[in-house]
Amino acid sequence: MQLKDKVAIITGSGRGIGRAIAIAYAAEGARVVVAARSTHELDEVAAEIAAQSGEVLGVPTDMRVRTDVENLIQQTVDRFGRIDILVNNAGVNPRGLFLDSTDEEWEQGWQINVMGVVYCCRAALPIMQQQGSGNIINVGSGMGQVGHANLSVYCASKAALHGLTQAIAEEVWQDGIIANVLIPGPVKTELSKSAWENAGTFRAQSDPWKEPEQVVASALFLASQPPASGMTGQILSIMRRNSP
Repeated sequence: MQLKDKVAIITGSGRGIGRAIAIAYAAEGARVVVAARSTHELDEVAAEIAAQSGEVLGVPTDMRVRTDVENLIQQTVDRFGRIDILVNNAGVNPRGLFLDSTDEEWEQGWQINVMGVVYCCRAALPIMQQQGSGNIINVGSGMGQVGHANLSVYCASKAALHGLTQAIAEEVWQDGIIANVLIPGPVKTELSKSAWENAGTFRAQSDPWKEPEQVVASALFLASQPPASGMTGQILSIMRRNSP
């Protein structure tokens, strides 16, 4: 029970990586808050956690809307009284050539992949500072380190997320708060479905596709880091290599 009595928020937890992390954290004793846009998916994951005797709260949240995110944080505090772990996992991945990309794709990618994290951290950090402890885990991407054709929006937003995480870490470490990036590598999710179904054109040989559950061990490792002395401002990659 590595996370016994910890309160953990996981965004984008209706499916894929976020869902797997939420279920794993609950199994390790955390009181879990799941957030996503789809109420149906939230109900399903909350029911699965509750069936295993886990304590769970589902909060429908659109990461593009600041007031939605602030409501997520407030409901967490109202229910559980604190926030120990914040996993920013929600994301979008528009595909296509840079010259064909639209303003709408850039706005959506930036709003969810970057500003959603900004909203979450701005709302949660004062609570963590008041507690004197906290652990932020932002799900990044190897695409934020090495760019890939046809993924300019995603690459740019994830690179920004990496820099944001390290900047936050430098500002709050004296408050007993740590912030790190987890890079899962290629994972079979709805977000990446077109890529893994056509794996011959996308990192097929060098970096095998994972199932979401294969990310759990690393997410647990980061969540179990002691905020007062654990690693911070780091990028933990479980990719096999860093080239696109």
